[in-house]
Amino acid sequence: MLEKYHGALQPILSMPINEARTALMQFPGVGPKTADVVLLFSSNKPTIPVDTHVNRVSKRLGFAPSDADYEEVRQALQSIYDPSEYLAVHLLLIAHGRRYCKARHPLCNECPINNCCPTKGDWG
Repeated sequence: MLEKYHGALQPILSMPINEARTALMQFPGVGPKTADVVLLFSSNKPTIPVDTHVNRVSKRLGFAPSDADYEEVRQALQSIYDPSEYLAVHLLLIAHGRRYCKARHPLCNECPINNCCPTKGDWG
């Protein structure tokens, strides 16, 4: 970062999204999720970072196949939503995963969207 970009993110953030993702992932410890977080939150680039909550909730709600990898989940979500909604979608899926759709003990009976959940009650 220091050598190639003189310590500034702006040259990367001004690139087209795919180039910027690739450039960010060249740095040690930066994978797809971290690159997408930086791009979404630092420059409002159209991407949906997929953390553990986004991954779990997307699969349980049927937005992505249960065996989908990071990129497949990201692409599935981005095909459903308008780019102007990506930040809200990301934050809402995280909040839903933390509050209701928990990994080990989801609160299906309390879930406000359990009437449209294809996997309601399958988790315990």
